[in-house]
Amino acid sequence: MKRKLGALEKVDADLPNLQHKIRNDPSSYQDDFVNQYSQYSSLYELFLSSPTTTDDTGLVRLRDLIDFVSHVADCYPSITTGFASDLTRLLELHHATLEAELRDKIVTSLVLLRRKEVIDSNTLLNTLWPLLISTPSKSLRALLFQKILSDLRTSNSKTTNHKLNRSVQTTCYNIIASDPASPKGLWAAKLTRELWRRQVWSDAKAVSIMEIAALSQDAKVVAGGVRFFLGGDQEREEAADEDSDNEGGIDMRQLKHQAGINKKSAKRDKELRAAAAKVKRNQEKKNAPHPLNFSALHLLHDPQGFAEKLFAQHLQPSQPKVRLNLEQKLLVLNLVSRLVGLHKLTLIPLYSYFIKFLTPRQPSVTGFLASLAQASHSLVPPDVLDPLVQKIANEFVSEAAASEVASAGLNGIREVCVRQPLAMNETLLQDLVQYRKSKDKGVQMAARGLLSLYREVGAEMLRKRDRGRDAALKLRSKDGDGGLDRRFGQVDEGGIEGLDLLEKWKEEQGLDEDEEEAKGWENWDAESDSSESGGGWVNVE
Repeated sequence: MKRKLGALEKVDADLPNLQHKIRNDPSSYQDDFVNQYSQYSSLYELFLSSPTTTDDTGLVRLRDLIDFVSHVADCYPSITTGFASDLTRLLELHHATLEAELRDKIVTSLVLLRRKEVIDSNTLLNTLWPLLISTPSKSLRALLFQKILSDLRTSNSKTTNHKLNRSVQTTCYNIIASDPASPKGLWAAKLTRELWRRQVWSDAKAVSIMEIAALSQDAKVVAGGVRFFLGGDQEREEAADEDSDNEGGIDMRQLKHQAGINKKSAKRDKELRAAAAKVKRNQEKKNAPHPLNFSALHLLHDPQGFAEKLFAQHLQPSQPKVRLNLEQKLLVLNLVSRLVGLHKLTLIPLYSYFIKFLTPRQPSVTGFLASLAQASHSLVPPDVLDPLVQKIANEFVSEAAASEVASAGLNGIREVCVRQPLAMNETLLQDLVQYRKSKDKGVQMAARGLLSLYREVGAEMLRKRDRGRDAALKLRSKDGDGGLDRRFGQVDEGGIEGLDLLEKWKEEQGLDEDEEEAKGWENWDAESDSSESGGGWVNVE
């Protein structure tokens, strides 16, 4: 009897074993739980009274009891009413001085209580978020960020939790807007970018958070916001491809073969059914209609205002509020140029800003050339782009310039002229196309690319011997658009794409519009008569 009693005491002292028993039969082990919970309460009060004098044994015991109670708290909701608030208070008051393992255990226990629906997501996030932006511990910040991200993804897994999303988005926005110079906004930008990548957030509210991040006064927050607009959509597509690759890794044929040759067991049968259910879910997800994922640049409320503020705040002033290095300035310039080119905005001071950077000695000069090409479009006045094209030609394209420099200059000029052909003048064009006779292959190809462009859009600007047969015939017969007869600001009339192919098909079939319309209506009378009653009046009660 004594041996049996000793074994029982050992089992009761073993918290994982007691936890297993409680999960199976909560009512029978309520007294045991109350005993352990009272021990936890005593250690908790002792720690709060003197957090620095608690010995290692007490800390280990407190950590084990917190883990134990958090796993079975949902079995005794009336007894553990204040458990979550105890953990929250402990974190808020002593997160800077808590022992690392105990601190991490408290965080994971709060997350576990959220999974068991003892607390809701708002309570968890309101506890973890202030710690994330205030704690000096790097490891704690990483843990808190991972737990916040995981909880938001879980809350939006089955259906979009609009209420929670709006609450967190408002918090992120206010953190950046309330103090633009604070580095705390970096965590709001990181969270938004990661949730956008995972397609948890894909609305205009998330874009507005990153918009205000790009306009903040902290260099890291600015870089995070700008990188989101430049690469967020590509990251989202890559993440979706990774998920689809991971989901397609189950081979049902192989699993069924293994189940047939191996010894049957309940565990293997359960695994097979789980794999089949997962394959079915993945197939349903694959066949579901694809959601419309708009680009972040298309969800901006005011692209013109955003581009003007970015340029005025980060690139134009002599004494900016935030000091950016060359790489960060180039990122901002890239974003402004992309906005101008995509939405066909008018930002005249931007083009004069490029002048001082268009020289082969400028570091990252190819980035400036690419940004200039992005910022060019058909509504930019030609007299604004003409000095830039002339500057590139003078600085980059000459007999004394290195072949890499000359080809970069010619390619840069071509990319600008593709978007605004009126930026080129006749004398300069005739001079540049002569470089197709250069001995260097790269310079040859660049000059030929410029020549072929203007054979299509402005053959009359070329010398007769350079026009080519097709361009000369077009000019002679006045077919096509007649070269550069188009004036600045002229816009093609809108219409349905491919309508000309329909007209061509009608001509081939020998049909005109009147015949086609008559053919469509010829059986209308017969169909309408057959659907009507021929018996006169019908009595209806």
